[in-house]
Amino acid sequence: MTTLPTIVLVHGMWHGSWAWERVATLLEAAGHPCVQVTLPGKDRSPGDPTFRGHCHHLSRVLAGVRGDVVLVGHSYSGALLTEVGDAGNVRAMVFVSAFCLEPGESVASVNDAEAGSQAGRDDIRQVGDYLVIDPDIARNAFYHDCTPADAARAVERLTPEHAGTRVAVVSNAAWRTVPSHFVVCTLDRACTPEVQRMMASRVESSSELVSSHSPMVSMPRALARTIIDVASRHRGTAQRGHEPEHTS
Repeated sequence: MTTLPTIVLVHGMWHGSWAWERVATLLEAAGHPCVQVTLPGKDRSPGDPTFRGHCHHLSRVLAGVRGDVVLVGHSYSGALLTEVGDAGNVRAMVFVSAFCLEPGESVASVNDAEAGSQAGRDDIRQVGDYLVIDPDIARNAFYHDCTPADAARAVERLTPEHAGTRVAVVSNAAWRTVPSHFVVCTLDRACTPEVQRMMASRVESSSELVSSHSPMVSMPRALARTIIDVASRHRGTAQRGHEPEHTS
């Protein structure tokens, strides 16, 4: 029997592994082992809370997974996929309204370049070394199509994010060599659909969900189906762009 790839799920800014709970349950019911990553951060998990620290943390997580991986990132964590997603066991990546960046870009440079984001630089506050987003802004920007109870629960669990994460510049573009799929959220108020479609044009395939910025909360079944479809298309395949190793 062929072993299904492990799905590694990475959350966005201010969130935690809890954001993926419903999707992970559905994926595991379909036979996919899941790893819900918790990135280091204040009131979240110990470790280096910077972008570089997050990259190292994700690299360690990937190194600890036996067998093939489909790597899924939401929002900010797309920058992590961009930087370190070309680990040897990653067979495919899924960017969920996530920052699929070119070298030299940052989350801030892409999201703030176009008007329309309701979670941009003018909507968040810096307190010391950390960025915070106020509950009413988060509810409107991230969860406007969620039930009131789900939105309230999510807002209560948000944690501060290190200020450097938003402006950190990536130096790699793993999506050039790893088969990648972009999920555009057409009702997104945090990263506009126009900005998402620009980034989606960089990868080999894309699809759209009529969702806010948080389809993992508002429509987990549809998102899980998309992830399973990507995983099935790339199960056991070699990464693009990698030359075979030669031994003498």
